[in-house]
Amino acid sequence: MFTNVDPAIRTIIPEANGRTVVKMVYVVLESQYQSSLSAAVKQINATNKNVCVQVSGYLLEELRNEDNLNQFKTDVENANVFIGSLIFIEELAEKIVDIVAPLRDSLDACVIFPSMPAVMRLNKLGTFSMAQLGQSKSAIASFMRKKKESGGFEEGMLKLVRTLPKVLKYLPSDKAADARNFMNSLQYWLGGSSEN
Repeated sequence: MFTNVDPAIRTIIPEANGRTVVKMVYVVLESQYQSSLSAAVKQINATNKNVCVQVSGYLLEELRNEDNLNQFKTDVENANVFIGSLIFIEELAEKIVDIVAPLRDSLDACVIFPSMPAVMRLNKLGTFSMAQLGQSKSAIASFMRKKKESGGFEEGMLKLVRTLPKVLKYLPSDKAADARNFMNSLQYWLGGSSEN
């Protein structure tokens, strides 16, 4: 059972040696993403002369444990980047939103890949934000609603990934670049390898 696992086993603390330390926290549904992320972080820490990454990782079910939840909160308070993926268990999604939402603006990036809408609203990458997701004035929400009626969330996300590059040329350059970066991140994440 995941709740008996100590998430500290997925913590990587590099030797800074004068490099800038980027602190990242992630929550994923399954350990397959964790192993790719850990391999990538270890490679960055071994080869990059300017930046190193400190990472704290959690499997979603581990957040049912109160001690793990408190450590998660502390880790997010000290993080530069938060990544979440496949957060579809409502009670745990609510806990994550309660912790991350008040800290979202202090994070350099908050990147959420397919998850419940309340969690997806936390997305922030440069000027790209999904804070309006689910509200009538959100173009992304309108697009997703149309796709939901015709084939489901996953199909809607895939259609968005395919269609967004065509739409980006109509956005101001900074917003287009940040939206493109988010979509590229999603594509790499879905690839799920240490190279990505």
